[in-house]
Amino acid sequence: MNPQNKKDLIAAYKQRAQIGGIYAVTNTQTGRFLVLASAEIGGIRKRYEFAEATGGCFHPKLQQDANQFGNGAFSFAVLEEMEKKATQTDREFADDLEVLLSLWLEKYDPATLY
Repeated sequence: MNPQNKKDLIAAYKQRAQIGGIYAVTNTQTGRFLVLASAEIGGIRKRYEFAEATGGCFHPKLQQDANQFGNGAFSFAVLEEMEKKATQTDREFADDLEVLLSLWLEKYDPATLY
């Protein structure tokens, strides 16, 4: 790979749209939910799929139920996506995701959350 191609690839990577969002991992056996925010929703989905494929646990809060019911007892869903604006800093984007997360958490009964 020549140096110019490498620079072009790096520039293209930095220019990609960053998609964050709110996601839920649902225990289909108990009906409990883990609802979280991520600045890189695609990466979180891949992390969940990898954990499921390799028999690992996706999140420490789910470990006890994963031991009891197995990893197949969980499902992953993206609840809402948000694209980072070109003018936003990483901190502003994270703050917006936290506000969005708090709005989503209000929709759930606290007794059903991990």
